[in-house]
Amino acid sequence: MSKKNNTINKYSKVVEIGASTLFQLRAENIQLLDLKHINNAADYFLMATCTSEAQMQAILNELRKEFKNQKIKTKGVEYKSGVQWAVFDVGFELMVHLFEESKRAEIELERLYNDSPIHNLVESDFVKTDEIKTKGSEDEFI
Repeated sequence: MSKKNNTINKYSKVVEIGASTLFQLRAENIQLLDLKHINNAADYFLMATCTSEAQMQAILNELRKEFKNQKIKTKGVEYKSGVQWAVFDVGFELMVHLFEESKRAEIELERLYNDSPIHNLVESDFVKTDEIKTKGSEDEFI
């Protein structure tokens, strides 16, 4: 994966890596919650909907690889088959929340943090169209 298009760099490197990975692996409804003044667990929550558990696993694997390639230490992954929700913890700056659609509607993180700015991210800000990957991955699953 490579950097985003030649747009203004308004997001941190970890947000760019996370969002780029989500868009490239075709996650849906990608949003960034700015929690800097609300939550001390992370500055940002990056949230996305996955269409299947296989897609969620592929995204988690790719996030792990991308942050490792960039030499950015991560805190870990919370994932259990069948739960329909996974968290990729980059540390104080970012937590990536992946949901299957029904679980995202049930949890409603956007509503829990409704006093924080929510940004609907746009694919063209993070990836070129020729960089988009398929939903599947040849990597082993988490």
